[in-house]
Amino acid sequence: MLRLNNKGFTLIELIIVIILLGLISATAIPYYLNIQKEAKIAVVKGKLAAIRGGLELAHAKILTSGVSTGPTGNNPDWPTLEELQYNELRLNTRPAALIGLRIVRSDFYSTEQNKALPLCNLPDQPPGMSASPSGVSGKSMTDALAIIRVADESTGWAYYPGNERDSAGRGVDAIFYVNDDRPSTDNIDSADKRPSEW
Repeated sequence: MLRLNNKGFTLIELIIVIILLGLISATAIPYYLNIQKEAKIAVVKGKLAAIRGGLELAHAKILTSGVSTGPTGNNPDWPTLEELQYNELRLNTRPAALIGLRIVRSDFYSTEQNKALPLCNLPDQPPGMSASPSGVSGKSMTDALAIIRVADESTGWAYYPGNERDSAGRGVDAIFYVNDDRPSTDNIDSADKRPSEW
């Protein structure tokens, strides 16, 4: 006579396995969520780097255009706020070869103001910033250098076009940063830096 072994898992064994799976999930899920947040921040950093690179390229082309960029010149060193909002050099005082030059290559190019830069969505953007994630607002040098910069939640970006001049009459600098330094922001990267420090 053949005897079959009908032995299975006991209720206690199943409960222990469920408890172990619960413990593993409880430790793994927060880690996974943190990886998602870091990935989103990495995307934002990549777009910020592309925009900075575009600004530097536009700046270089402006300086080599042959049109005066000094204090009395009509060809500003850096792209203006308007040009950045449209993502192209568009001042009619620019040399013909520069007019229409795109600052940043982007699939989101548009002829509408504030819709021409790469969309940038941080993990916890407030409604005002989510509504216009590629919006650009002008800031003074004082605002740009302030620690901590406080966002007004109406724009995703802030730009200082470098209006101050050095001894040679050249624009001192241009600062373009993610405008999300709310004291309660959760947008801190793995190096504990806020968006304006990226």
